[in-house]
Amino acid sequence: MSRVKGTKSLSAFKMAKRICDRTDNIYNKKLINRHVVTDILLMYMDECYKALKEGERIEISKVGTIIPEVKVHIGNYNLPMCNKEDGNPPYTKLKLTRNKLLGDAMNKALTENIENGIYGLEHLPFSRQQMDILRNSGYIPEDAEIENSDEE
Repeated sequence: MSRVKGTKSLSAFKMAKRICDRTDNIYNKKLINRHVVTDILLMYMDECYKALKEGERIEISKVGTIIPEVKVHIGNYNLPMCNKEDGNPPYTKLKLTRNKLLGDAMNKALTENIENGIYGLEHLPFSRQQMDILRNSGYIPEDAEIENSDEE
């Protein structure tokens, strides 16, 4: 999957900056500064980490739910990680489900971007393989190119 050069994950510090810079931020910026918000977000993330480690579901309003799962290998002995000397130990996974409103909003943004000649989301362009599939299926023009991609 291609990624825009120079973009990184959204950290607690970056999220705190976004929160403090919002126009609807009603809190006194002298009392509630970015460092306080960062500390609160780090505590929130720490509690999410602890909850997931204990097997609790995490629901993030307007985004979706993170669901921890425990798995046991059932007859998949052809997988390299299953062929351990000690046997096939159980393992954990995380499943993320987004809510319907977010899914619809993301799909709408993607469709609008394609109509405007932007192939992907703002920070997530299509890969070369995805572009080839879309060209062959007629969703995008044959001469469409990926912009801001780290692939060359």
